[in-house]
Amino acid sequence: MSTGVCCHWLEEKIHPRSGKKEWVNIFDEKTLQLGRYRQGKYTNESIKGLYVHNVKRLAQMLPLIYSKGVNLFRISSAMFPLADQVDRSLWDNEEVKKYLKISGDFVKAQGMRVSTHPGQFCVLSSDSDSIVAKSFEELSIHAWLFDTMGLDASPQYAINIHGGKSDRSSRLIEQIQTLPRNVKDRLTLENDESAYSVTDLLKIHLETNVPIVWDSHHHTFNDGDLSLDDAFFVTTQTWPKGVKPLQHISNTDPKNANGNFMDKRKHSDMIHYVIDSQLSALREDTVDVEIEAKLKNIAVFEMRKKFEITT
Repeated sequence: MSTGVCCHWLEEKIHPRSGKKEWVNIFDEKTLQLGRYRQGKYTNESIKGLYVHNVKRLAQMLPLIYSKGVNLFRISSAMFPLADQVDRSLWDNEEVKKYLKISGDFVKAQGMRVSTHPGQFCVLSSDSDSIVAKSFEELSIHAWLFDTMGLDASPQYAINIHGGKSDRSSRLIEQIQTLPRNVKDRLTLENDESAYSVTDLLKIHLETNVPIVWDSHHHTFNDGDLSLDDAFFVTTQTWPKGVKPLQHISNTDPKNANGNFMDKRKHSDMIHYVIDSQLSALREDTVDVEIEAKLKNIAVFEMRKKFEITT
């Protein structure tokens, strides 16, 4: 493995009405809307059916993804939408667990690597105890997913989060240290564009031993007085022996190169450049990198070709 796809799998389809070609996410993951749920628009049967659909699609898609030469895949954090709102039995049941076991068995048999990336509202460093409690719940559901798949409690199967609220390193350390073992042993921290640089996360790593997922794009906005090459090196050293460092890459769209902060942080469709140290490591297969480009698997295959990366 080396270059991985995030959450979706795109295929070119012909629009039935316009006749135009378009990229379609064939993963076909279903979701729920909080407002409609609170209005009672969903039955328990329909919610459970949606969860079963999502995990069944995961079990069907992993062999396809692997057959196309992709061994690293980020499972969507929305596999169980509103799981913290509904009765647990709707997602923690034998039918859901059956498909998760099928997926986990395939991952282990083929030597794949999977990860997940809880959303922006998972904030362990929040000043609000209720938000922290919700974050614990969300992380526990992600850990349950990996446990049910039969995957080791290790950053090999990362549950990756950002530091959250800025200038709250002590709060973040405190909460990490009280996480359940099946969460903490998989937890990774990613540098972001404004709140937590690599320099900030290194201090947290020293207290918690949580590895750092280095995002080279984020680093260009918030470098913590470290060069790209230095940041690449020091973050790889935070990973335990026997677990290949996991990283992210995305680019600013070339048309936004002279834009404002918000324009520059948007991900491009394809990968246009890779820093030398990260590229060398990809070619030598000493890091795994999730490609955060809008065209997903299309971008991965184009990147491999353009930069002469074999996996």
